[in-house]
Amino acid sequence: METSLKIRQEAERLALLIALLLVLFTAILTYRAWAAFERNRQEAQSTRQVVDATTELLLSLKDAESGQRGFLLTGSDRYLEPYRQAIHVIPATLDSLVRVEANLRRPLQLQRIERLKPLVQEKMDELAQTIDLRRSADLDRALALVRSDRGQAAMEKIRAVCAEIQTASYDLLAQQRDEVRSSARQAGVTSLVGSAAVFALLALATITIRKGTRDRQRLIEDLQRSEEESRLARDLLQTTISSIGDGVISTDTNGNVISLNPVAQSLTGWTAEQAYGKPLEEIFDIRNEETGVPAENPIRRALREGRIVGLANHTALTAKDGRIIPIDDSAAPIRSAKGDVAGVVLVFRDITQRREAELMERKATAKLARHSELLEKTNAELQHFAYAASHDLREPLRTITAYTQLVQLRSRFQLDPKSAECLQFIVAAAERMGLLIDALLDYSKAGEVTHRPLSPVPMDEVLASALGNLNGSIEENQAVVTHDPLPVITGDKTHLEQLVQNLIGNALKYRRQDPPCIHVAARQSGREWLFAVSDNGQGIPSQYQTQIFELFKRLHGQQYAGTGIGLATCKRLVERYGGRIWVESEIGQGSTFFFTLPTRAEFHQSASV
Repeated sequence: METSLKIRQEAERLALLIALLLVLFTAILTYRAWAAFERNRQEAQSTRQVVDATTELLLSLKDAESGQRGFLLTGSDRYLEPYRQAIHVIPATLDSLVRVEANLRRPLQLQRIERLKPLVQEKMDELAQTIDLRRSADLDRALALVRSDRGQAAMEKIRAVCAEIQTASYDLLAQQRDEVRSSARQAGVTSLVGSAAVFALLALATITIRKGTRDRQRLIEDLQRSEEESRLARDLLQTTISSIGDGVISTDTNGNVISLNPVAQSLTGWTAEQAYGKPLEEIFDIRNEETGVPAENPIRRALREGRIVGLANHTALTAKDGRIIPIDDSAAPIRSAKGDVAGVVLVFRDITQRREAELMERKATAKLARHSELLEKTNAELQHFAYAASHDLREPLRTITAYTQLVQLRSRFQLDPKSAECLQFIVAAAERMGLLIDALLDYSKAGEVTHRPLSPVPMDEVLASALGNLNGSIEENQAVVTHDPLPVITGDKTHLEQLVQNLIGNALKYRRQDPPCIHVAARQSGREWLFAVSDNGQGIPSQYQTQIFELFKRLHGQQYAGTGIGLATCKRLVERYGGRIWVESEIGQGSTFFFTLPTRAEFHQSASV
């Protein structure tokens, strides 16, 4: 009996030990299953963050683009609010993507995000550039930039990279759900086996079973939440596709339609229900816009080549109601986690407005060419007239001057003072008329298209030559002329010398009692050189600082010698090289004449005359 009791006790101890070992083993297995579940759950949550972040990025870019288009059309800053928000949201979103993927240690996803960054920056730069152009009242250049499709191409690339990121994330989510289910099953099996093994220890078994039940319930709830979040993510993706401004059609591997977004339904004339399951060719009838020959279906080509493909130029879509719509598009294969092609997504857009704009641009270019040709012909005729008129006017002036001087010489002692004074007035007027003719010829030559090739001209040499021509006036007025190091300008040396000489000559002419001090400086500003000719002269009243560049505008009447054409000639010379000229001055404080010349100059026919 004792032996039997001892055996039973030993058996109970052994059973207890086995039960304890089983409990310990069960606990270890259960903990590992829970830890695996928690790890998978956290990774699934991070993966969903990646999906949400890429979706938010696309929405922010779309909002920014919409704000840009509204601003370009209206010029109102209130349309730029989405763009300003996107400037702050997009960098934070990209940083969030990098941070999450770095924690998950997925190098391929990080590579995709690094590919995405410059594309997003390119798109934002394009938006910023068009907005800046619109603000600077250069709407034509802004629209030209939009029509260049640079931003659209960047957007397509961004969508493609985002699609890769989301596809990889969805594939990973599916894998993680399987692992969560596996962890849940493993925990359940472990709990049941442990409960059966330690059935003799009812209390302990009950606790184990309850614990296992709670774990299973928690796993089920987490799985349900994960499935709900996945469903919400799919709904969000569907909403995003529906809100895209382009038409989107997805097909299976046979080229049969699965879905159409609202824009695609509007352009094709087919509803999603009508198109479902039909071959794409039936609802997406595309032809060459000029010949009417059917174009190759991009879906078939994407399925055949397994890569992103686009339409040829001049492709038009024939809608169900007969409308002919010029379009461009791209088709990309949809791949599974294993890399197999599971279908194709087609993105296309109506480019009617772009085609109309291109037609208007071609017409405007042709009209501008005609006007330019007419202007060149007119300028040549005016140039010829100026030379002919100057020659015809010089002859009678020479005759008047010669005979008047002859009369003065022969009648020096016979004329009364009044008559002698009248003759002197006639001579002076003839001489002034000769000066006016010379000045007008200089003004005409300033607008003449030189037949000499434009070449690099050191402005130091130009200044030295101009000072040599003005040497007598400089010594007479005890003037001091200084200058900074001057650049080399591409242009015509004669034109540049005439420009500098006129400006320095004016500073010598309109001086104060003090000896003139003149300084010539230059600095580079972007793609042009800014020159400044400063003096300590009389100064110019602000109300006349624009008028002095007009023909025959003189502020001092006949008090100073001159024709009133010198500054007009300077203005014409500068504008012929695509530059600008202006003056800043205060009475009694001197004046500074500024003018700009491009770093790479060319002669402009369109300068003012």
